[in-house]
Amino acid sequence: MDEDNDLDIKTTSLECNVCGEKEFYTKAGYYYCLECGTKAEEARLVERERDENQEDIKHVRKQKMHTLKTDKVQLTSWECYNYILRGLVDELSSYGVKEELKLMCLQIWAAYLRHMQVAFFSKDSSELPKLSVRYLKSDAETIYNHRRAKKRKRKTSGSSVDNSSNQSSNREWRKAKRKLDESTYSDSTAASATISNSSSSASTSMQPIRLSYNNEARKRLKKLMPVKHIQKHENDTENLLTCHKQPKVSDLHRLEHMVSVLSIKQIYAIIGIALNLIEDDMQLSDFVRHIQEGHISMKNVLQYFPENIARNGIEMLKKIDFYKYPDKYTDKNLRDHISLLCRNIGIRKFKCPDMIKLVERYVEELCLPADVASFAKHLINLLPPRFETRAIISYPNYEARAMAYIIYILKLLFGLDGHKEQLISISTKNMNKKIEHFNSIYNENESPLFVWSDWVQYVEMRKVLISQFNSDFCKQFNQTPSTAQFLEQMHDEVNQRDEQTELLTDDLNTSAIRQHLDVFKAIFKDFTKKEKNSEKSQYIKFSPSFTPASSYLKTILLHFKSDPKLFEDQSIEIPGFMEVDHKCFNIKAFIEVKPCVKYFASKGYKVNVIEVPVTTNRTYVGIFRPPATPFRGVEAQCLRVQEADFNIDEQKWKTRVTNEVVPLTDDLEFKKELESYQPAYLKRLVNASKRHQLIDKETFIEFAGEVPSAELTVENKDFNSVASFEILNENNMTPLDSRLAKMLSKPRRHLGRLDILQNLNDEEKLIKEKPFDEIKLDIIKQEFDKTSLNFLISNMDCWLLMGPILMLTKTQKQQLQDKFSRSFCWLLQTCAQTLGVDWSVVYEQLLVIELMFGEGIESLNNFDGCIQYKYNNPIKDFNTLINAYREIW
Repeated sequence: MDEDNDLDIKTTSLECNVCGEKEFYTKAGYYYCLECGTKAEEARLVERERDENQEDIKHVRKQKMHTLKTDKVQLTSWECYNYILRGLVDELSSYGVKEELKLMCLQIWAAYLRHMQVAFFSKDSSELPKLSVRYLKSDAETIYNHRRAKKRKRKTSGSSVDNSSNQSSNREWRKAKRKLDESTYSDSTAASATISNSSSSASTSMQPIRLSYNNEARKRLKKLMPVKHIQKHENDTENLLTCHKQPKVSDLHRLEHMVSVLSIKQIYAIIGIALNLIEDDMQLSDFVRHIQEGHISMKNVLQYFPENIARNGIEMLKKIDFYKYPDKYTDKNLRDHISLLCRNIGIRKFKCPDMIKLVERYVEELCLPADVASFAKHLINLLPPRFETRAIISYPNYEARAMAYIIYILKLLFGLDGHKEQLISISTKNMNKKIEHFNSIYNENESPLFVWSDWVQYVEMRKVLISQFNSDFCKQFNQTPSTAQFLEQMHDEVNQRDEQTELLTDDLNTSAIRQHLDVFKAIFKDFTKKEKNSEKSQYIKFSPSFTPASSYLKTILLHFKSDPKLFEDQSIEIPGFMEVDHKCFNIKAFIEVKPCVKYFASKGYKVNVIEVPVTTNRTYVGIFRPPATPFRGVEAQCLRVQEADFNIDEQKWKTRVTNEVVPLTDDLEFKKELESYQPAYLKRLVNASKRHQLIDKETFIEFAGEVPSAELTVENKDFNSVASFEILNENNMTPLDSRLAKMLSKPRRHLGRLDILQNLNDEEKLIKEKPFDEIKLDIIKQEFDKTSLNFLISNMDCWLLMGPILMLTKTQKQQLQDKFSRSFCWLLQTCAQTLGVDWSVVYEQLLVIELMFGEGIESLNNFDGCIQYKYNNPIKDFNTLINAYREIW
């Protein structure tokens, strides 16, 4: 209590930054909070003397306090991106990625630094990082203490010199007076001055070190200058030499520059490689989508740095050119860069993810029945994909292959020729009406049949509905944005451009862009008259998910059920069919029709199962190929360069024009008549194929079925149906014939064998089928009172249109897309947009599956436990495409 009474408590306009107290006490000229004792740094007690007749007055004067300034932390570009890589890995770990990602990213990052000779490249001694051919000036300053050449200011003459000298003298006088006033109240100023002087003198006393280039940079520089001249540039500590500047990007090899330049793209590639090597559930397409949707953002990259470094983070990131490169990349761009990076750091093989699990995820995302995944599982087990190429290493598109399995199954089940799927949908709707009628009468829970047209309607409405609440989803599926979304996108683009301009040039001058934005707002405000409603748009936060469309729709439906008025105010109506779960529908009935026929037979209805063939205009196999060019090895005629003849007559001009070569076009070539081999060459192919099959059969003894219980006798020569332990046992030690010793010496590989054709039944000849041409379409539309139903299914014969799609240009791809039916084109686009890739990527993987299962293997009618590749296809076009696509199987 006595101590409190002795304190000189004063009530001021100050407020404590810690507790908010307004009462302070003074001590040694400083103000301290009465509640918590915190020192007020922004104010001091100052005494000023007055005349003798006036009393001494004490008042509070606010002044800026100067504290000890520490040197700014200077980091190299590799150290900055090391912090960013660690921050991104920690952020991905919060999303459920495996903990092994940290160690794997560290190993890949170390391999990249070793390749660039930045770190871990010398076992004998510790050396400084070496620079690339286009190194950053900030790295040279930080590591080798090289200073940039300072520009000399030109001296002016006349009155301007006198004015500038007067201004500078006045400025120096005011500065000296201010320091003199502060010195009377602070003793720390002198200490800070001594420290700053010592630091500056230390920095100036540091001697620069000779530059050191890495091996790739020295190879490039040797092409431009002699070795001795390279040494002169290495010893140029003040950048005084102007004879050779850094090579331009256009002068360098594109692939070498992409690896040597350090940007956020390299960090993304390292994380993508690590996700594959640790076999995480997050694929590269998921990682790219997380970046596109903003779950992983580079806008607040300073949060990954320590606090003492983040203070000057923007200035430091400017020096390393962080803001010059985009922060979002497409799937193709990042996948190609991963392939390039792996070739340079020594990664030769990727790990194939669980394709069955990947197909199951995409089946759930597309809201398809689970039986589609089981059908794909049989195909994968029948002929497992290898993803091995003999050419240069490339990052396989596992996601597109998994999606191609789903498209292939739907193509077999519904044809997707623009006609067959519509007929099947009509007959299926009629049968579903009966099933719904029986469920209501008999109180049953029979699953309805899968309807193609209803599922297409559901998926399309899901795109439109989610796009109203998620702009990134709207861009991904090419949906039309609303007025509010359009204005919001323009506003974000303007802000992003402003930030980019300010970070790159330190100058903000975008008045014209903002004026355009204001004009657009005024136009839409007068046009729609709904500006107030757009401002009150409902914001729904979506959590990151591997199945975005499915989970986002569930989130929207939950908000709709909790408060339907919010959607009514925005004129958003959710139709009733969006609550239907198509995953519970029965799609297995299109393959196994027995249960369906028995179900309707128990209700007194007869079902006529009719197989629908492909429509007549798609009963052929088409081949497409780009036109002949000199790059494909075809002899192309070229126009000769001649001098212009202005005195030519009309007849001579016509003869010259007719002899000229027609310029090459970009039109895609389609052909129905397929080329075959000559009979003699085809005979040699068949004989060679037979020899391969005989060698394969002699190599292994295959075993299928249960282990027989009967003991082996000498007379029984059927070794293929006998287990290994029955050949020689205690009860039967009779020596076998020497003719059988060679067969018994072969390895046996039937142990732990999986029967991939289990639970498959091809005996579906239940009904006397009528030819489809005799059926009239009116019979398909049936009434409720009839006791006979027509169940239309596919005959599993689908159309093919194949060729080298990777060689096509953008125009040729559009021509190819015009040849597809509308239903198939829609499915292909939807699956590709789900992955965030171009449709040609998914179609390439679909061609691989169709060629391998349709033309690349021997017939499964004589299936004996193993698949045999087909090398003797008599059609030349087929054989060429099969050999090309088999390389990427």
